[in-house]
Amino acid sequence: QNDVPESKMLRTIVVVSIAAVGLLSHQANAFSSLPALSKVSRAGYVSARMTSQKVGNKSELPAGERKFVKVGDEDVMVVNHKNTIYALSPKCPHLGLPMKTGEISDDGPCITCKFHGSKFDLNTGKAVKWSESVLGLPGSQFLGNIVGNIGGAKNSPAKVFAVEVDADGAIIVDTARVGASGASV
Repeated sequence: QNDVPESKMLRTIVVVSIAAVGLLSHQANAFSSLPALSKVSRAGYVSARMTSQKVGNKSELPAGERKFVKVGDEDVMVVNHKNTIYALSPKCPHLGLPMKTGEISDDGPCITCKFHGSKFDLNTGKAVKWSESVLGLPGSQFLGNIVGNIGGAKNSPAKVFAVEVDADGAIIVDTARVGASGASV
């Protein structure tokens, strides 16, 4: 026969369960830097989330073209500029407006947000220019400077992702590795 009161057994089970969840959370956090793992949920479970994914083949993305894909939870714009593949968030860090049709120039190379003229280096995401106009209209620099103080922190970088082209020509984007992009094809 068991002489332990039922309430004490229940408390013991709860304490052991909480400790087990804490241990799982601790172990999962130790592995959170691995590309295939995402954050630990409140329950202590590790959820797998793809952060590195094939998004196409270099033959499907000729120079001057771009495509839009989803890698894990991230929207990604993949650009072939002069036979170098770049991957970046299609949202401008200024106000979150789309940069999907932004002009890509050779200086950097860079992409320019058509809404406020913010310009970002495709290799690093660094802000080269910050909110210099409104909708690219001549004479709107004054308004562009005012608008530049709203939204994201001034000179916030665009989010660029690591990209590689393997021996078979597959374009692979890794959204867990940010701050550097560009792979020659």
